[in-house]
Amino acid sequence: MGKRSGRIALLFLIASLFLLPLSCSRESGGSPDVGSKAPDFSLKDLGGKRVSLEDFAGKVVLLEFWATWCPPCRESIPEMERLFESMRNRDLVVLGVSVDEGSSAPEKVKAFAEKYNIGYTVLLDSGEASRKYRITSIPAIFIIDRNLRIVKKYEGFMPGMGKELERQITSLL
Repeated sequence: MGKRSGRIALLFLIASLFLLPLSCSRESGGSPDVGSKAPDFSLKDLGGKRVSLEDFAGKVVLLEFWATWCPPCRESIPEMERLFESMRNRDLVVLGVSVDEGSSAPEKVKAFAEKYNIGYTVLLDSGEASRKYRITSIPAIFIIDRNLRIVKKYEGFMPGMGKELERQITSLL
């Protein structure tokens, strides 16, 4: 009976791993609630220009926190790029916020953005935005409406998630 119980427990563990969204853990906390005003931030993009969330009032924003070292983040980026490209001529803004740390982070993120052909705006977080959004795991994705209210949030990534994001965003456009 002991071997059978062990096998069942192992199968349960493996199955649960496939059912949970993939994410890379960070610190404890909890992100802002759906329905609340999205916290504003002012971060530099890869060209050094300051970008604020308030700049996009009146548009729908897809905000994704990620890092170059996070495997699920690398999986999510092609879907975010496809979503960005398919809705390019609509009132959607896609912002990728890199939470990479250290003095080499800007160069590392630039090289990463080029390697993955990221066409949407990539921002470098100094810790300001990830603190305000109380990011506990990445990727963390927020859909923000035209009034800068959080409509939906996701922690982690599941392949094919882009279709659900597109459906959510389309309903806001």
